[in-house]
Amino acid sequence: MPSLAESQSRFIACLQKGPAHFPDGMFTETKDRALLGLKAHANTVSHARLVALENAYPKLHEHMGHEQFHAISRDYIDQPHILTCDMNTIAADFADFLSAQGAGGTEIDLAHIEWAWLQSYHSQESVPLALSDIASLTEDELLSLPINAHPAMCLIRLSGPLSSQLSELGTEAPFALMVVRPEAQVLFHPLTAVEHSIAQKITNISNMGNLLANAIELSSGTIAMGHIIKLVQAGAIVKQDQYGE
Repeated sequence: MPSLAESQSRFIACLQKGPAHFPDGMFTETKDRALLGLKAHANTVSHARLVALENAYPKLHEHMGHEQFHAISRDYIDQPHILTCDMNTIAADFADFLSAQGAGGTEIDLAHIEWAWLQSYHSQESVPLALSDIASLTEDELLSLPINAHPAMCLIRLSGPLSSQLSELGTEAPFALMVVRPEAQVLFHPLTAVEHSIAQKITNISNMGNLLANAIELSSGTIAMGHIIKLVQAGAIVKQDQYGE
């Protein structure tokens, strides 16, 4: 008699790969009846996977339309490596799949943005650095202040026109979008190319002085601190001792 692990593997293979992998001897009913039950179960699992994608990408679903979204979703969930994913991670590679299938920049961007929203929403809590935290610091104290990126910050470099599902951002696509959750609400912040480059540097520097030096290299010295203040006001920066030490 096969072990429990072997039986489970054979059962899963049948669900994923079809009747050719039917686990003989596992069920008391006839093969036809067992296959009928397995087919119903597989359809339920397949439907749940499609619903999981729809729930992860509601704006993309609305943007593409039900039929087109579900058609590409079915192709996506039929991939062997996706068949082994749980419902929490099944949607992670959808934007890359859209790109591989030749989808437009608008659709790919929207998928990246919606996945970033989920990542930001479920990210670790951390108190963002506030302007009031640095207002009373001396110049030396400010420059030596240890900082890091807020764990809820995500950056998306945009590649196409904005979807109408993001109408709150206006009609003209920014260079990039920053997704942050400094408090309870996930927020979107359009970024210029310079602001995007500065935001990318936050995780690779040790203190505010290093970030300011990078900002000065990327822009004129007179406005460099202004870019950093924008990131602080957005809640994209934390004191290093807040997390990740």
